[in-house]
Amino acid sequence: MDDTKCELALQSTSEVDGDGEEVVTAHSFLVAQADLEREAAEVLPGKFDECTYDKGYIRQPLYACLTCTHPPLKYCQGASSSDSTEPAGMCYSCSIECHAGHEVIELFTKRQFRCDCGTKRLLLPAEQGACCRLKSARTMLATLENANNVYNHNFWGMYCSCDKFYVPENETGVMVQCYVCNDWYHDSCIGQLPSEDEYDDYVCRECVSKHPVLRYIDSTMLRYGRVEDGRVSRIEPATSAKILDTPNESNTDEPVSKRARSSMCRLRRDTSAIDSQQPFDMFLADGWKSHVCTCIDCMREIEANRLVFLVEEDEVVEPEDDETLGESLYESAMKQLRNMDRT
Repeated sequence: MDDTKCELALQSTSEVDGDGEEVVTAHSFLVAQADLEREAAEVLPGKFDECTYDKGYIRQPLYACLTCTHPPLKYCQGASSSDSTEPAGMCYSCSIECHAGHEVIELFTKRQFRCDCGTKRLLLPAEQGACCRLKSARTMLATLENANNVYNHNFWGMYCSCDKFYVPENETGVMVQCYVCNDWYHDSCIGQLPSEDEYDDYVCRECVSKHPVLRYIDSTMLRYGRVEDGRVSRIEPATSAKILDTPNESNTDEPVSKRARSSMCRLRRDTSAIDSQQPFDMFLADGWKSHVCTCIDCMREIEANRLVFLVEEDEVVEPEDDETLGESLYESAMKQLRNMDRT
């Protein structure tokens, strides 16, 4: 919490003594402190004492620091930057412990990403020791990069096909996240959308075009958003007698990527007709993953394009809950006093 907010909070609970001077009573200080702690708990709900680097490439909430990285000219929001750097992302803990006071932007959830803080892409300023504070003993990380991380314009604060800088308080519409690339799109840029109760996941037209295996999904759980003049103009159900609409059947908990694969593809019955279709977005209802084909050819394409999350669980690694979240500074101090040795 910054000093200005603290000062304002104290002023709002201060009293005036008999000489007309403002004084801060113990009660008013505790009230102001509780308000500040409540606000901090809403913004920082989890523990931030451990970096996720050692967990590898995971799906997690990410952040970018525009103080330590500098965008190319096309993404500059203010004065042009002559020392542009590579984009970088960091975990929740590093955004607080290592980049407090910096211009940090939230990237929301991204998958298959390893924290860059302390690596070659994201070194702290020299006066702060350069290394990530949560793994400061591992200076060798400064020479390494996370080769499997994927970056896009989100890491400069840009979103959607309109490529605009995201300012939450300026947004008036709804933004929808693509399940595959994790970019966010304005509803006005997408065009027509189904009603909210008709779909759970959205896949953008860029991902549909980039990954052919997505175009071959046909299910009653899928709705096509037909694109005309850059926007979805109509919503159509995906129904085709030539493409089977039966889910993957399995009584095992073994990951799909490890199971025996069939040479019989359930989906590719009329690929020429599918490939010739105009661009489209995909709106998918809950349970759609069971309709993704896992034959030898489809799984080869899924694995080659790092799309295994299409057929397996895709859990988000969230920050660990902070057990002291509802505990005030006063209560924490009193607890420590009670635990002190008495002589």
